[in-house]
Amino acid sequence: MAQIRKGGPRQYQARGRIKGYPEVVRTFSSRSEAVQWAAQRERLMLQGLGDTLQEADKLTLGNALIRYSQEITPFKKSASSERNRINVWLHNSLASLPLSAIRGKHLAEYRDSRILASIGGNTIRLELAVISHLYEVARKDWGLEHLVNPTKNIRKPKLPRGRTRRLYGGEETALLRWCVQNGNLRLRSIIIIAIETAMRRGELVGLKWGDVNLPSRMVYLDDTKNGESRTVPLSSRAVDALESITSINDILTIASTSGTFKPARNKEESVFSMHADTISANFSKARKGCGIEGLTFHDLRHEATSRLFEKGFNMIEVATITGHKSMQMLKRYTHLRPSDLLERLG
Repeated sequence: MAQIRKGGPRQYQARGRIKGYPEVVRTFSSRSEAVQWAAQRERLMLQGLGDTLQEADKLTLGNALIRYSQEITPFKKSASSERNRINVWLHNSLASLPLSAIRGKHLAEYRDSRILASIGGNTIRLELAVISHLYEVARKDWGLEHLVNPTKNIRKPKLPRGRTRRLYGGEETALLRWCVQNGNLRLRSIIIIAIETAMRRGELVGLKWGDVNLPSRMVYLDDTKNGESRTVPLSSRAVDALESITSINDILTIASTSGTFKPARNKEESVFSMHADTISANFSKARKGCGIEGLTFHDLRHEATSRLFEKGFNMIEVATITGHKSMQMLKRYTHLRPSDLLERLG
């Protein structure tokens, strides 16, 4: 049977003792928490889950995260980002605690410490999401069915308001002119296509010539952020930008032996041949070269989405083009200029 002992101020020590298993000690801030933990543990032991409890008592959060990073993370689209979040957790003191010892209180303290460190609410939510999924995997796949997901017992930090940045005045013209003047015609095409199609940076990077059908003015995206494929219609301006890519390098080469013409492009060749970070770096350089403040490459998606609404497309039509799954999320990305509504108001 469990024993509850009073320790220091606001400290209650629960000692779980079941014949055939080592004693387990946990410290709580209230007597009721200690009693509840002890009662639940004894109930599980009597149900024959002693070995499972013992396994969870030995498996630390750090070791569980390492296993998770090897078995689960590699199959996620955001694998690289998740590894960074796991690394943050591995350097936290909670990593040394057993999974069975971590409670909502610990994660609430972690949340508050991150807020005090001026970490953004969305970043903290994503860090907590790693822990939440880890516990679900441990419960469903690792045989630790008794574990309680501690993230379900805490308040999540508020999300920041969606960005409202759009292109102002002659910013678009200035960016495109800078690209021409500095010989970065590939970036010029990328900027135009991003504005015309609302494609994400990752979607642009993954675009292959086999996905592009210029005669039908369509682009097929097989690998998107939300995991669903979609077909994006191309404006005439987007088509011109894609055709300009083919003129940056020679479209045709002459085979040295036969003297016949052969396409230099193949279906598996990348359209832009640029890494995502390279696009961001080049865009940042162009922005600074134009003296533009507070604009990110992702803001071009905001701009593109807003322009689609301004052209008269409804929400379903816009979502079909942009790939937004949530109407609420689509609303966050859409910021119409009130002045553009004056003509319709009369």
